This record gives sequence, C-alpha cells and structure tokens, in this order.
Amino acid sequence: MRLNDSLLRGISAVVFDFGGVVMDVDLSRTVEAFARLGVKNLSAAETQVGSGTFFEANERGDFAPGEFWTKLRERAPELASRTDAELHAAWDALLGDFDPARIALLRELRSRCRIFLLSNTNPQHRETILRRFSEQIGGDMNALFEQAFYSDLLRCVKPNREIYEKVEKLAGLVPAETLFIDDKEENVAAARECGWRAHRLDPAKETILDLFRA
Repeated sequence: MRLNDSLLRGISAVVFDFGGVVMDVDLSRTVEAFARLGVKNLSAAETQVGSGTFFEANERGDFAPGEFWTKLRERAPELASRTDAELHAAWDALLGDFDPARIALLRELRSRCRIFLLSNTNPQHRETILRRFSEQIGGDMNALFEQAFYSDLLRCVKPNREIYEKVEKLAGLVPAETLFIDDKEENVAAARECGWRAHRLDPAKETILDLFRA
C-alpha cells in the first residue's frame, strides 16, 4: 500500500513517540514481574511520568549509573536479595518485540519527509531497546531517524513544554509542518500547544501502519 498523502500534506517532519507507537508495551507485565519477585504493592501508575516518584526522576536522567536499582530496593525492601540483572529483567518485562512492518514503514517515510523519535524513557529501557533492535531487526535503531531524542538524555519529559521546545530547536522543526504521533493525550495536547500538528494513536485500535497507509 502507498503512503497516506492526505495525512502528509503540508508536513515536512514527523516526530514519533516510542512506546505504544513504534513498539507495543504493556506495563502490567512489569507489575506482574515484580510481583513474582515479592513486590505486591507496585502499580503501573507509580512508574509513570506524572507520578512524582523516583521512577519519573529516572525518566529525566537524574540518577548516576546503578542508582535506580538502589532506589528500587529502598522502595521495595523485599528486593534486597535480588540481583541487578533480576531487577533489570522485571523492569524490561513491559517491552514488546519489534514489528518488521512498522520498521519498514519508518524507512519508507524517511524517503518522504524528515522523521524523528521523541521518547520518555530511561537508561535501562533505552539500553534494552537498542540491543533488542540489533538482535531482532539488525543495525542501529537510532539510524532509522534523522535524530532520536530521549527524555533521560534531554533531562526533561513529556508533556512539559520544555522538551518540545528543545526538540524543535535542536532539529530545526517548523511547528506548523510538524506531525507528532503519541499514545498519550496529554503529550499530544502539549505538542498542539507548541503549534505542532498531532495525532493521538490508540494502540488498542490502530498502529502507525493503519495511520500512514492509504
């Protein structure tokens, strides 16, 4: 199928979120993985941006290497005897696999317009995502995009206006010609406030294949 010309009309750049857009994610899997390690009172909401917890601080890149595991053990003393590798595996449980069809779409889109990644993430997930892409698809995932922007490296998170303004400046985006795709309404609303065009993708109903294929 060809690309959706009506969606791309007047668009010079597309900025993609990662989780729920490029890769399917399921936070309940991480909650369940930690429950199997003995943590009974961890909620998906606690791990998200907006929670005000150390999980959000991790997405902002506030911690030195290894400090996140220390914070996690302080939050859940029942993890004291667990190794960093066990904690990392449970933390990664939310991540899915790469869909080759979505990757092919991104490559095709790049021949049509500038494409970027803007993800709220953390050093642990970023490490796993890049490794998994190399294993499942081959090559460097960041090379799919003109630039890949990660919250922990930018030291700010969506939906704070600061992160959109940083990306706009670093990438040289024209707001009215920029299309932003994210699965969270608050992130989409913030992009629109910056003058970007935006679409909230509902992973339960559509993927970027449905959106960009005519």
